[in-house]
Amino acid sequence: MKATVKYQIATYSGEVHVNCNENDEDECIIAKAKRIVTQRASGSLPYGYESWKIIERS
Repeated sequence: MKATVKYQIATYSGEVHVNCNENDEDECIIAKAKRIVTQRASGSLPYGYESWKIIERS
């Protein structure tokens, strides 16, 4: 199963696809998405407003 998570961090925004189980809670999926985005950003995210929302599960 995959989930699509939409995010907004300071001036950065986008979507990330996360592999998950159908029983995973939203918090777990968002934590996985944060890890993926942090790794892509070379280990650090900008400070400021953050918004994370699961927009699709398939």
